Amino acid sequence: MANSSTGFGKDIKNAGESFAHEAKDKANEAKDKAANFGQEVKDKASSALDKAKDMGTSVMEKASDVASNVASGTRKLAENIGERAGDAVHAVSSGMRSVGETIRDRVGSAGSRVADTFESTGKYIEQRGLSGLGEDFTGMVRRNPIPSLLCAAAIGFLLARASRS
Repeated sequence: MANSSTGFGKDIKNAGESFAHEAKDKANEAKDKAANFGQEVKDKASSALDKAKDMGTSVMEKASDVASNVASGTRKLAENIGERAGDAVHAVSSGMRSVGETIRDRVGSAGSRVADTFESTGKYIEQRGLSGLGEDFTGMVRRNPIPSLLCAAAIGFLLARASRS
């Protein structure tokens, strides 16, 4: 009977060791799966972050392009107007100086300030020309981009309404 109890003890010991080995294998397998899952989550989060960065960059580039196109279009519009109105600028500036002189001659000291304003405006337009006015306009758009875009949208809306009538 001593042999059978010793054999039974070895069987129990072997079964325990086998169970412990299987449990260790299962624990290692679970650990590996958890590590793989964690890596997959990390990779997917990194990929999502990269996509969000790319989209943000794309949106910023498009906004910059739109602003650049608006500024370029505005500058071209100002240049076109300048080409067509070069003589008109000279006529307006001369006319304003003439009005200023006439007001000064007829009204006297009370109209002197108004006359000075007309004359200085005429001189400014004549000295700076349309290119100077275009530069001033471009500077204003750069300093105030959002109000400029809103004004451009309103003008476009009004022109569209006027062209339909």
